[in-house]
Amino acid sequence: MKRYNLLLLALCMWLFHSCQVAEEPSRPPELDGVAVSDITLSSAVLSSAVSKAGNQDIREHGFVYSEQEEATDGVKTTAGALDPTQPTPIGFRETISSLKLNTTYYVRSYAITAAGTFYGEKSSFKTLNIIQPGIRTDGAEAVAYNSARLKGTVTSKGTYPITQYGMVWGKETNPTVALTTKTTINGNVSTFPASFTVNAESLSPATTYHFRAYVIANNVVSYGADLTFKTEDLRQPGIRTDGSADITANTARLSGTVLSKGTFPVTEYGICWGTAAAPTTAGSKSAQKGDVATVPASFSATATGLNANTLYYYRAYVISNNVTTYGADQSFRTTAVVQPQVTTGGAHDITVNSARLDGTLTSGGTYPITEYGVCWGTSSGPTTAGSKASEYGNVTSFPRNFTVTAGGLNMSSTYYYRAFVVANGVTIYGSEQSFRTSAVSWPGVSTGGAGGISINSARLDGSLTSGGSYPIGEYGICWSTSANPTTGNARAAEYGNVTSFPKGFTMLANGLNASTTYHYRAYVVSNGQTLYGADQTFRTADPSPPSVTTVGAAIVSIGFRFDGRVNSGGSYGISEYGICYAETTNTPTIANSRLSNAGNPGSFPYNYSFTLNLEGNRKYYYFRAYVISNGVVYYGNVSEIYNTKD
Repeated sequence: MKRYNLLLLALCMWLFHSCQVAEEPSRPPELDGVAVSDITLSSAVLSSAVSKAGNQDIREHGFVYSEQEEATDGVKTTAGALDPTQPTPIGFRETISSLKLNTTYYVRSYAITAAGTFYGEKSSFKTLNIIQPGIRTDGAEAVAYNSARLKGTVTSKGTYPITQYGMVWGKETNPTVALTTKTTINGNVSTFPASFTVNAESLSPATTYHFRAYVIANNVVSYGADLTFKTEDLRQPGIRTDGSADITANTARLSGTVLSKGTFPVTEYGICWGTAAAPTTAGSKSAQKGDVATVPASFSATATGLNANTLYYYRAYVISNNVTTYGADQSFRTTAVVQPQVTTGGAHDITVNSARLDGTLTSGGTYPITEYGVCWGTSSGPTTAGSKASEYGNVTSFPRNFTVTAGGLNMSSTYYYRAFVVANGVTIYGSEQSFRTSAVSWPGVSTGGAGGISINSARLDGSLTSGGSYPIGEYGICWSTSANPTTGNARAAEYGNVTSFPKGFTMLANGLNASTTYHYRAYVVSNGQTLYGADQTFRTADPSPPSVTTVGAAIVSIGFRFDGRVNSGGSYGISEYGICYAETTNTPTIANSRLSNAGNPGSFPYNYSFTLNLEGNRKYYYFRAYVISNGVVYYGNVSEIYNTKD
């Protein structure tokens, strides 16, 4: 039994030992290949996964990359240890940088366990190369003598942002941005293609230019194709000399045409002329300033200050860019001078100091008429240097009759006169005529009667019986208390000339004294001379006093009522009327008490009354009516009244 137990124990020990010897074999991790993304010039993103963790601890995992195809000895990135019990797949990624541009790299994922290093499948990628932006030179347009529009296009973006683009031009092949003859546009371009146009200016005429579009990125300049254009040659405006017309002795209308425009604007055009062939603008000319809007542009100019009967040459001209271009030389001849004609007419309306003188312009001449009229003097052959009467301005219709007044003449004198006309500074005279001024005659005046005589005025008549040699300036009546009054005394006058006779007139003499004899004469003033009619007299009326009556008095409830009456106003009118009264004198005056009204009553007889309020026990008064005229007091009869009441 004991042996059996020992055998059983030995069997169990063998079984236990057998179980320990039969452990599970080692399983390595398995890795996916590497996916490469976001490749740039110097970096890339690597991605992979542990697809199976195996049964050993992963001490380290990551990527290894190299420029060599065998990538196990390259640059390694590590992502640390992994727990094999973690669910698979277990992804991991890494961004690698500091790579070389345009270079192929080989990469593998790896994991390290106690058993060794295990790799995934090998992958490769290539870093990007630097790409310059695309640029194209498109062409030239609107080519002028000193400018052109140049066109280009940025066709595509590059690796780096664009910092500048534009156009460069020059006279040599393949111009570069080192030249100053360029137009630059700074900044990046966001959309493609991006066309642009620049203006090349300050170019030379008739010159071939090379031009290229360019673009700068990362300080690298890229150029488009080298193209060429040729600037225009300078062109002068076209000009033509046209005909002449309206030719006179000293003027002519000359025409020309600007046929075409040139390279530069027209600054002046016109006509030049002279007595020698091929005149220039250094001589006589008529100019128009500024450019012409449209061509052909016809124009005309008037040549003035010419000599009569003279051959002149003329040319149209045009100035552009300080260059003068002339049309063909042409010529014309001015006409001979013709003077206007004038005849001397008659004399009429002759007075002591004036006469009306006639003339006629029978025809015009070459030059406009500036003055015409009649000149006169006491000697034969009068000229315009002496006395004259003129009209000014041109005359275009003939014959033209005219009449002037010769004034300031001497009486009873013989005068010679001639009609004249002035044109272009030359005076032409008609035939000589003569007349004689008349002797002086004075206007006639007579003194008429006197009427409407009052105490201080009268209406005095006169008559102008005829006119005289000179106009009448004043006429009227003068008066005085002495015989033969003059205009130095009192007078009443009318002013102005009189042309129709006889001319009766009446004047009012005012401010006279009553009961006075006055002398008066009619008079007339002509040319400073005063002529008088006969001396006449009249006497002013004697003044009549006013008349006043004391009518009576009556006792009324409050006192006394006094009644009066103005029978007539007298010669001077009444300034005051009323009642004067007194207690102690039987001849009361206005120096005593009075009741009154001021002013003239106006019509007669005029009754009036005044009421006196009694004061105290007064009961007896003397009273009478009165008026005041011309400062004199006139009284009515005295009456008395007493109060019967105690």
